[in-house]
Formats: sequence, C-alpha cells, structure tokens
Amino acid sequence: MEKIAVIKIRSDIGKNKAIKDGLRVFGLKKLYSCVIVDNSPRNKGILNIIDSVVTYGEIDTNTISKLLLKRGRISNKKKIDAKEQEITSFSESFLKGEKKIKDIGVKNLFNLHPPIKGFERKGKKTPFSLKGSFGYRGSKINELLERMI
Repeated sequence: MEKIAVIKIRSDIGKNKAIKDGLRVFGLKKLYSCVIVDNSPRNKGILNIIDSVVTYGEIDTNTISKLLLKRGRISNKKKIDAKEQEITSFSESFLKGEKKIKDIGVKNLFNLHPPIKGFERKGKKTPFSLKGSFGYRGSKINELLERMI
C-alpha cells in the first residue's frame, strides 16, 4: 500500500473544529511536524478537511530511510541505533505494507526544520496548485522533505 507523508505547515489558531479534530487524529501538534500514513479512503477524507493547514504527497523509499536515520526517535530525545542497510531494507518493506514503523520502535512523528531556502514563491497562504505551499504535492513532497530534514 502506498504511503503518504503529511507535514503541518500552518497554525490551526482560528480554524474550525473539524480542522482541529483532523490534526488531532494524525497527531500533528507542532508546526513542521510530519507523519506517514496509509493511502486509504479514510485518511484521504481527513486530508481533504485539513488541506488548508498541511501539505502532503506520496513518499519514496530513499526519503523514508533519510527521515528515519536523521529524525527517527525512540523517545523524545533518543535516536535510533541502526545501520543504513537495515533502515533501507526496512523502508522498502514498510512501503510494501509488510512492516510498521512501530516494529523498529520509532514514533510515527518526526519534528522537522523549516525548509532550507524557504517555501515556494507565493508562500504559505496559497495552495500548491497555484505555486504556493499547502495542499497536495504528489511526489514533490520528497523534495520538500529533503530540504526539511
């Protein structure tokens, strides 16, 4: 099953209750936090509701392995002790749906930096389809994650 990376890029202050509930379902509390979810109809429905606060797209194996190595945490401060080969083999089986992130003991919440060289030209208040930054990105989420790791 395909996986989707969801990154919170805007605040939920002043937003309606449905958006706040959708962010709570995914566990996105802080700005620039990221979760990886399945591409299911339930998750797509939640993403349609919180579309104006997050950016999301399909993540690939290379980006998952970099995200786990650099930002994967067992607890709030403790990094994972794994080699690159183990992480790349795990990320391939994770994308296929054979394993879960909890199998290696890592939380499914990654705290990221703001992107190097900033967001797109029109900033965080315009959707990605109009050269902004929030909303559906497709496979271009991998480029944004590379700059945020």
